[in-house]
Amino acid sequence: MDDRYRAHMGRATSAPEPFWQRLRAIAFYPLRGPALYSMIALTLCSLLTIVPVVGWIIAILTWLAAYKYSFDILRHTADGHMDSPEHALGTGDGTVLRLLALTILLAIAVVLVAVFAGPTAGLLALLLVVFLQPGCLISLAMDGSLRQALNPATSLTLALRIGWPYLAAFGLLFVIQASALTASSWVHQFLPPFVGDLAVTMVSLWGLFAAFHLMGYLVYQYHEDLGYEPGSHYERLPERHAPDQRLLDEAGHFVREGQADTALEILRAEVRSRLVGLPVLELYQRLLRSSGRTKELHEHTRQYIGRLLAEKQGHRALALLREALDADSAFVPLLPEQGEELAERARLAGQFQLTTDILRAMLQAWPKSPAAAKWSLDAALLLAERFGRDDEARQLLEQALTRCEDQEQRGKLETALKALAVPM
Repeated sequence: MDDRYRAHMGRATSAPEPFWQRLRAIAFYPLRGPALYSMIALTLCSLLTIVPVVGWIIAILTWLAAYKYSFDILRHTADGHMDSPEHALGTGDGTVLRLLALTILLAIAVVLVAVFAGPTAGLLALLLVVFLQPGCLISLAMDGSLRQALNPATSLTLALRIGWPYLAAFGLLFVIQASALTASSWVHQFLPPFVGDLAVTMVSLWGLFAAFHLMGYLVYQYHEDLGYEPGSHYERLPERHAPDQRLLDEAGHFVREGQADTALEILRAEVRSRLVGLPVLELYQRLLRSSGRTKELHEHTRQYIGRLLAEKQGHRALALLREALDADSAFVPLLPEQGEELAERARLAGQFQLTTDILRAMLQAWPKSPAAAKWSLDAALLLAERFGRDDEARQLLEQALTRCEDQEQRGKLETALKALAVPM
């Protein structure tokens, strides 16, 4: 889904589940998709810090990139995306530098309190800063204003609007960071120095990404209480003047006025008459979903997925495919080649249920495809090895054998079927 214009879309989704019911997902968030790839890439970059003279520059750039991606995670999650965002190169829009300034100014403030009011007051000030730190980071990520983030009232207001869950989230953030520190100490103790340094970097990045994902989810879960409309922070970016902005503004106006049908008609005319951008397609998708026009939504989803694949937006295409299959288990993309690409992407991302679902839907839609035997074999192996559903796997293989004329593929199907034979 496109984040930049979610403010125009309206939200027809149900209330998010509480973050305390997603602890496992939060813990494993950095270990999937682009977040995992980013962890690996940044960890490998840390190897270059041993280079003489420029090593310290590389170290600084590596951690700037890590924090830049962490803020991307926070914003991406705040917009309701539970997958991790793509990691763009660079250090971002200055948010990381403002974070550095925020950290320095807060440290100076604590030191000044300790100097002029005594150690006890300084300790209390430090505890207050630590308690308000999640609010400061959230404010900095969503508003981009250093002055706003420095204002204690901003974080206090956020904490009061959320209520006791803010304390629970604060405690969970502490657990995440403590776990990262404990794991770092452990690997340093038991692993060789070189390997230990890499492991420490990896664990530190895990703690950073998981913490920012949690803060983003806190915003998403309580966005109504916080007065935040998911996606609205993008309206301040230069892309505000994109070619389709006039259309988006017009449609967004009608949505806010409660005239979603009018907005839908305007977008439909543009989508069918010219090549529009992804934000327009996303808004059209959202309005179709909320209007309950199932058939039209089905057809547009197929077109939208094809466009996302063409634009190298594979992760968004997978998310849209998951939604479509949840609504209709027989859903398939426009072309078998697109289905195969999505199935492979899902497999590489560890989304084995999605891989199985799309393969089975493709078999139902295109049973006479030359690749149907391979789809059956791949789906059967996943059913048996990943989910223990041997009966369904055997059924798929038997059906494939009745249609398969390729001797090489038949041999593979028969071998797999023998491996799944019921013991006598």
